[in-house]
Amino acid sequence: MKLLLTIQSFIEKLVQTLATLGKILLLSKTTKKPPKAVHNELVILGNGPSLKDFLTYHRKFLQNKSRLAVNHFADSDAFVEVQPDYYLINVPEFWTNNVDDDVRQRRNNLVKNLIDKTTWQMTLLLGIGAKKSPEWQSILEKNKHIKIFYLNPTPVAGFTRFKHFCYRKQWGMPRPHNVLIPSLIMSINMQFDKIYITGADHNWMKELFVADDNTVYLTQKHFYDLQTAQPGVMKKIGKGKRKMHEILIKFVHSFAGYFDINDYAKKRGVKIINITPNSFIDAFERMKLD
Repeated sequence: MKLLLTIQSFIEKLVQTLATLGKILLLSKTTKKPPKAVHNELVILGNGPSLKDFLTYHRKFLQNKSRLAVNHFADSDAFVEVQPDYYLINVPEFWTNNVDDDVRQRRNNLVKNLIDKTTWQMTLLLGIGAKKSPEWQSILEKNKHIKIFYLNPTPVAGFTRFKHFCYRKQWGMPRPHNVLIPSLIMSINMQFDKIYITGADHNWMKELFVADDNTVYLTQKHFYDLQTAQPGVMKKIGKGKRKMHEILIKFVHSFAGYFDINDYAKKRGVKIINITPNSFIDAFERMKLD
């Protein structure tokens, strides 16, 4: 029985590896590596509710460390106060034409805020799809403080050595269902010694519910909208609303991906430390701030 399970596992890994090679050939593009780390340590600022307390009581922790912000951080006042060195966005809807007016408006607001507010040197990391987007390319024309580098969000699976090789070559990453996954992969490849994670509450399960018509709702709370966040429907681009099992599968891939990333970080000599209080992520070493 043990031999059969070993053979089965090998075949599954082989199939996943071959499938990933096909995806890379079809989806991944040649990308330049972002600049190497200036500081030895980096703080990734997730937009979870706990980031509000971090910025209120622990902002000194950011001193002498590089800072990486994500997604809608630039829409908040904290963006100018923190002045992140790196900023990562991996929201496919933000460079896709087939989106509703609300998504288009949020995208336009974010682009405008990045252009208008950034007065310091900042590296912007975008999914490769943004390379063909006029809105995102306008940033290069309108703000000389921002330099753009691209990442391949191609999902990578298969043998461990193969996966790590793909991560290092920037051909892909674990399924990027959450912005923290590309943030960690890119940060590891920028050769920081230590990566701290804050604002990564990841406690979405507490915010899920099903309405009487079987529509699944999720209240996605962020540090900048704690009082105004409303339940919303998770959608697939061009395919309508997600079902409960589809949402939970996304969560599973995210949490499993963190273990893979932690293994990759250790192989690269990088330590990842989660400083988010009560975070649901169980893959990384934890540390409490005084």
